Amino acid sequence: MSGFGDFSRYSRIIPEEHQSALQASLKRIPDFSWLLAEPHPTESRLQGDILGDCPTVVIDDAGSPKTTKLPVMILNNSCDLPDDRADFVTAAPVVDFAKFLEFEKGRRTKSSLEGFAKAIRQNEKTELFYLPKFAGFEQGALVLLHLVCSVSAKLYRNLLISHKRQASFTPIGSYFMLMKLTTHLARAESTDVRR
Repeated sequence: MSGFGDFSRYSRIIPEEHQSALQASLKRIPDFSWLLAEPHPTESRLQGDILGDCPTVVIDDAGSPKTTKLPVMILNNSCDLPDDRADFVTAAPVVDFAKFLEFEKGRRTKSSLEGFAKAIRQNEKTELFYLPKFAGFEQGALVLLHLVCSVSAKLYRNLLISHKRQASFTPIGSYFMLMKLTTHLARAESTDVRR
């Protein structure tokens, strides 16, 4: 993800009055300690909240669902999260950064892995959202934006009732989250693509 300083493409999602604070935080990259905080004390449902122990699913090469419980980041806008608003929420799995790199060791050379890890820590990979240390993720975590899934709204509410919230984005962190989601999901195609 490049061009963090150019807010023109995000002008509708980042109010002008918050752009200077976000710009100051972006200058601290690869320090992302400003992204997350403890679960919000008064808002019980926020876009970007990290919840633990949520079933996630991917469809394998044979077309079979594979499920496992992982922390997830909730992608829905906060206004879409109240009771009776939707039957499902959209969630992206969250994995331990160190374990992810351990898995990648078998697939990359040492120098390739080092470069890949550096790019991830700077949030330059659109499909991987690097998060700083929180809730037992001592070396940070990755939100796997390319593996989003639908989760029952009832299950989501049960996770909240069971106190499974692990973190919320800070006010400035939430704008960076929107930049990351916009870049991953709504960036323009390469000029090589012909329509």
